[in-house]
Amino acid sequence: MSIGSLLLRFVVLIAMILILAPIVIVLVVAFSAGESLSFPPQGFSLRWFVAFFQISEMRNAFILSIGLALASACASTLLGLMGGVYVTRHRNRFATLLETLIIAPLVFPAIILGLALLLLFRTVHMGILPGLFIAHVVICLPYAFRAITTSLHSFDTTYEEAGQSLGAGPIRSFIQITLPIIWPGVLSGWLFAFIVSFGELNTALFLTGPGVVTLPIEMFSYLQFQGNQLVVAAASALQVFIIVLALLLVERFVGARQLVQR
Repeated sequence: MSIGSLLLRFVVLIAMILILAPIVIVLVVAFSAGESLSFPPQGFSLRWFVAFFQISEMRNAFILSIGLALASACASTLLGLMGGVYVTRHRNRFATLLETLIIAPLVFPAIILGLALLLLFRTVHMGILPGLFIAHVVICLPYAFRAITTSLHSFDTTYEEAGQSLGAGPIRSFIQITLPIIWPGVLSGWLFAFIVSFGELNTALFLTGPGVVTLPIEMFSYLQFQGNQLVVAAASALQVFIIVLALLLVERFVGARQLVQR
């Protein structure tokens, strides 16, 4: 084995440790039986998960985040699919402009985007929940769009042409021929959008209000006012469990190889 290969494996190992170690520590600490944050924990218990659901603000924020992530992921995937179809099949200035606009949220700092959306929503007198939903869709759309366009670029349009030559219209041929083939990319895009929405903090920080607070914002506020850190650790563990569950479900239908490729 060459020195370059060994060095590459060493760098990958260090990166994995830096990424996974904090997550593992939070997961272990969330099951602590102690009264304060310490590692290794003083015994194991589910008391902090029970305490999490007993706090109405945390419980409501958790339910809101789940619903908002599901709705935002579905909406951004649908928009990403429509935008991806147009961009991959048209080579004109509007297609280039459309792709640039969809990817733009990845370029702009989240704080600036959140402030801009706040000013816009106040100008048009939009409610907190609809504005928060639109903001999440804008943030999630680039991730769904990129995963879907990857599948569309590798799709052979002659299949659609063959279907249309046999009497199927454009919409029917797309639903019955194209969509089943690019389905792994669509599902992967939905997963990425769900994860991004479920953990969104920076932009949502400007757009939440009384009674409409997502879980990351509630966790942030709870820590600010010196709440018990183990409750926040339990909340973080729940976020990880939800994301892992979504990953397992998507892997079951798509497969790990195709998911990673997208």
